[in-house]
Amino acid sequence: MTKRFGFTLAEVLITLGIIGVVAAMTIPTLVSNTNGAQFKTGYKKALSSLNQAALMNVALDNYDFASVVKYEEDSDGKAVEKTIDHLLGKRMSASCEDTTDYAAITSFNADDDDHTATTITNVPNRICTFADNTAFVYYKDAAGCDDKGDCLGFIDANSTTGPNTLTTVTYKADGTIDQTSINDVYPVYYYDSSVEPASDAARVVLFGK
Repeated sequence: MTKRFGFTLAEVLITLGIIGVVAAMTIPTLVSNTNGAQFKTGYKKALSSLNQAALMNVALDNYDFASVVKYEEDSDGKAVEKTIDHLLGKRMSASCEDTTDYAAITSFNADDDDHTATTITNVPNRICTFADNTAFVYYKDAAGCDDKGDCLGFIDANSTTGPNTLTTVTYKADGTIDQTSINDVYPVYYYDSSVEPASDAARVVLFGK
């Protein structure tokens, strides 16, 4: 009787087929989870950095978001003082430019801590990108942000790299929150020297509840 060493071609093909099916089922989930973790980290880091930049600017230049003016350029094409670009450029070495990458965000309902809806219908059209590839997106006409809800911006956890989509959550029947989609864009209120989450999803990701 001849002893057989190794596997037949059929056995190898069947094994590879099984591995392929398992990989096809699990890899998308693993990639999604990995991206979600990166988006969360980038968002939290950018939020913290923006708050530190605002406080530092108050200490050194004596103005904060309450004193910012709408975006303008001087004769050399540079952002004038007291614009968002000027503040973030000095405190976070941000590189700012016009953007059309967020045109999909044409209408957004932001909720404050009392769940009072604030409807925003403008398209964010200015982006300031930081060294770690996170970014702050805002409306060029925003100015005088001295009260919560006055000015709404967006943190993009991976700059202009896709999907440029808002993170969302839904409430389940039992009252708990089901986080359905971890994406790269998170709405924030910026006012005085504070930057805070401006949606349930942004709060869930930040506080983990």
